[in-house]
Amino acid sequence: MTAHTGRFPAYDHTEVTEIPTGSTEPVVRPDGPTPGSTAREGGGGNYLSNEIAYRATLLRDRLGLHDALPGGHVHTPVLQFGAGNTDPATGKITDPQFVQNRLTIIAQLRSILTVAANTALK
Repeated sequence: MTAHTGRFPAYDHTEVTEIPTGSTEPVVRPDGPTPGSTAREGGGGNYLSNEIAYRATLLRDRLGLHDALPGGHVHTPVLQFGAGNTDPATGKITDPQFVQNRLTIIAQLRSILTVAANTALK
C-alpha cells in the first residue's frame, strides 16, 4: 500500500528473516513470516518491538484472522531538537522545533491509521 501520510516517509516492510521449521539456517521471506518459523529480523531490524510485532502477526495468521484483523507496526522518527538547542543536557529538554516534530509525528500516525482502517474496510 502506498499513501502520502505526511512529512516523514512511510514504508510497508513485510520482509522478515526467519528460520523455518525443521531448519537451522535463516532465510529471507519478502511476504512475512511462515507458520512455525523462528523470527530473526524484520524489515526494521532486530529490535524487541519488531519481535513482538512478528509474533503477534504470526499468531493472527495461525488463527486464520489475517483478513478479519489487520495488523501493523510503526517505527516513529527520532525526535530532533531545533538547531539552537545544542545542549539539551543543560535542562532545556524541549523547544519549538521539538514540539512541532512531535505534533507532526502524531498527526502522521493518525493519518497512517486512517489509511489502514479505510483499506481494511474495503
